[in-house]
Amino acid sequence: MLITSLEEMELIVRSRGDLSWEGWNVVKYTNSSNAMYAKDGLFKSDKWMKKKVFPLTENGWELPNIIGRDYAQVEG
Repeated sequence: MLITSLEEMELIVRSRGDLSWEGWNVVKYTNSSNAMYAKDGLFKSDKWMKKKVFPLTENGWELPNIIGRDYAQVEG
């Protein structure tokens, strides 16, 4: 799912507790018991999590469809 509008991306990030901004990129954090051994693992909020970055490209942000479906349910 391609998000081309900053306003829409801001709504999506605001509607989900697992997303945040890192500069112009969007970051998704997922709880994971094996994150301490993962290349994309980090310690955040007193627990180990995996971090997935969705960078801003010249076309917008490419997000997995599941994130868009969750957002549509919040807005609907």
